[in-house]
Amino acid sequence: MHKQLAAEPISAERFAAFGELLENKTDLRRQDFSLQFAGDNRPQLWVNRLPQVADPVVLVDVMESHPHSAQTFVPMQSGRCLVVVAPGGADGRPDLGALRAFLTQGGQGVSYRPNVWHYTFTSVDGPNEVVVMMGHTGRGDDTVIAHLEQPVAVTVAVSGQGGHHV
Repeated sequence: MHKQLAAEPISAERFAAFGELLENKTDLRRQDFSLQFAGDNRPQLWVNRLPQVADPVVLVDVMESHPHSAQTFVPMQSGRCLVVVAPGGADGRPDLGALRAFLTQGGQGVSYRPNVWHYTFTSVDGPNEVVVMMGHTGRGDDTVIAHLEQPVAVTVAVSGQGGHHV
């Protein structure tokens, strides 16, 4: 039996412990965000192609963190994306007791703080492309991977034919 978790709608307040929700819902023309790069990081930018998640339950079995840099994801298409995050535990691995799952809305990106554990940024409503920004030191420890002993089943509402959710 897997631990179960339902994805909840994301908000800046709910996500604040893990990073910043990238959106501008103000009347201001510009909303500034911080990109956290420590020491000898070189900022890098790339675009990932994301397939649509095929199942209303996503099995989270591996997470990653970046000790020297924030990592930022900005979707290029509208549609919801799944964001699964956890703080580090006393052993340095993801604290699964504090694991959270969020669903973004179209027009929202996220920036994970350094050392925040996260699952693969996942497209829910259809294929997507996502701009990724992160600092790289080139030392080989920019990304730390943790395979979970007990996967977590995260429930999401996946778009079906005709825009219905299952």
